[in-house]
Amino acid sequence: MTTIEADGNLETLLSSLYDVRRQKKELGETEEKLLAEIKPLVDSQFDVLPKAPITAGGIVLTRVSGVNRTISADKLLERGVSPEIVAFATKTREYFQYRTSTGQ
Repeated sequence: MTTIEADGNLETLLSSLYDVRRQKKELGETEEKLLAEIKPLVDSQFDVLPKAPITAGGIVLTRVSGVNRTISADKLLERGVSPEIVAFATKTREYFQYRTSTGQ
Protein backbone atom coordinates (compact mmCIF):
# COMPACT_ATOMS: atom_id res chain seq x y z
CA MET A 1 0.00 0.00 0.00
CA THR A 2 1.28 3.44 -0.89
CA THR A 3 1.40 6.02 1.91
CA ILE A 4 1.91 9.76 1.93
CA GLU A 5 4.31 11.05 4.56
CA ALA A 6 2.90 14.07 6.39
CA ASP A 7 4.86 17.25 7.06
CA GLY A 8 5.57 18.50 10.60
CA ASN A 9 2.35 20.45 11.16
CA LEU A 10 0.11 17.68 9.80
CA GLU A 11 2.06 15.10 11.79
CA THR A 12 1.41 17.06 14.98
CA LEU A 13 -2.29 17.41 14.17
CA LEU A 14 -2.68 13.71 13.32
CA SER A 15 -0.89 12.70 16.48
CA SER A 16 -3.17 14.96 18.53
CA LEU A 17 -6.27 13.57 16.79
CA TYR A 18 -5.16 10.00 17.50
CA ASP A 19 -4.53 10.81 21.18
CA VAL A 20 -7.89 12.57 21.59
CA ARG A 21 -9.77 9.66 20.00
CA ARG A 22 -7.99 7.17 22.24
CA GLN A 23 -8.85 9.26 25.32
CA LYS A 24 -12.44 9.66 24.11
CA LYS A 25 -12.76 5.87 23.78
CA GLU A 26 -11.33 5.32 27.25
CA LEU A 27 -13.65 7.96 28.73
CA GLY A 28 -16.63 6.40 26.96
CA GLU A 29 -15.80 3.02 28.48
CA THR A 30 -15.42 4.62 31.92
CA GLU A 31 -18.75 6.41 31.49
CA GLU A 32 -20.51 3.16 30.60
CA LYS A 33 -19.07 1.43 33.68
CA LEU A 34 -20.16 4.29 35.95
CA LEU A 35 -23.67 4.31 34.47
CA ALA A 36 -23.91 0.54 34.97
CA GLU A 37 -23.20 1.08 38.68
CA ILE A 38 -25.45 4.14 39.06
CA LYS A 39 -28.58 2.88 37.26
CA PRO A 40 -29.53 0.17 39.78
CA LEU A 41 -29.14 2.69 42.60
CA VAL A 42 -31.38 5.37 41.09
CA ASP A 43 -33.89 3.65 38.80
CA SER A 44 -36.22 2.63 41.61
CA GLN A 45 -36.32 6.24 42.81
CA PHE A 46 -37.02 7.52 39.30
CA ASP A 47 -39.74 4.88 38.90
CA VAL A 48 -41.55 6.36 41.93
CA LEU A 49 -41.00 10.03 41.02
CA PRO A 50 -39.93 10.11 37.35
CA LYS A 51 -39.50 13.88 37.10
CA ALA A 52 -37.85 14.46 40.47
CA PRO A 53 -34.10 14.97 40.12
CA ILE A 54 -31.62 13.32 42.44
CA THR A 55 -28.96 15.59 43.87
CA ALA A 56 -25.62 14.80 45.43
CA GLY A 57 -22.89 17.27 46.25
CA GLY A 58 -24.39 19.94 44.01
CA ILE A 59 -24.70 17.57 41.06
CA VAL A 60 -28.20 17.06 39.69
CA LEU A 61 -29.13 13.78 38.02
CA THR A 62 -32.30 13.57 35.95
CA ARG A 63 -33.64 10.73 33.85
CA VAL A 64 -35.05 11.49 30.42
CA SER A 65 -36.94 8.88 28.45
CA GLY A 66 -36.92 8.61 24.71
CA VAL A 67 -37.42 6.27 21.82
CA ASN A 68 -35.01 5.56 19.00
CA ARG A 69 -36.64 4.14 15.89
CA THR A 70 -34.97 2.55 12.91
CA ILE A 71 -36.47 0.99 9.83
CA SER A 72 -35.04 -2.18 8.33
CA ALA A 73 -35.24 -2.41 4.54
CA ASP A 74 -34.86 -6.20 4.80
CA LYS A 75 -37.87 -6.51 7.10
CA LEU A 76 -39.97 -4.29 4.86
CA LEU A 77 -39.07 -6.39 1.85
CA GLU A 78 -39.92 -9.57 3.80
CA ARG A 79 -43.38 -8.12 4.48
CA GLY A 80 -43.98 -7.47 0.80
CA VAL A 81 -43.16 -3.78 0.49
CA SER A 82 -41.89 -3.24 -3.02
CA PRO A 83 -38.18 -2.51 -3.53
CA GLU A 84 -39.12 0.73 -5.31
CA ILE A 85 -41.02 1.98 -2.25
CA VAL A 86 -38.15 0.99 0.05
CA ALA A 87 -35.68 2.79 -2.24
CA PHE A 88 -37.95 5.86 -2.41
CA ALA A 89 -38.27 6.06 1.38
CA THR A 90 -34.57 5.48 2.08
CA LYS A 91 -32.52 8.60 2.63
CA THR A 92 -28.87 8.12 1.76
CA ARG A 93 -25.92 10.45 2.11
CA GLU A 94 -22.33 9.91 1.13
CA TYR A 95 -19.60 10.90 3.51
CA PHE A 96 -15.93 10.41 4.27
CA GLN A 97 -14.81 8.97 7.55
CA TYR A 98 -11.33 9.75 8.87
CA ARG A 99 -9.97 6.94 11.00
CA THR A 100 -6.79 6.90 13.00
CA SER A 101 -4.56 4.01 13.99
CA THR A 102 -0.93 3.35 14.66
CA GLY A 103 1.18 1.98 11.84
CA GLN A 104 1.75 -1.25 13.76
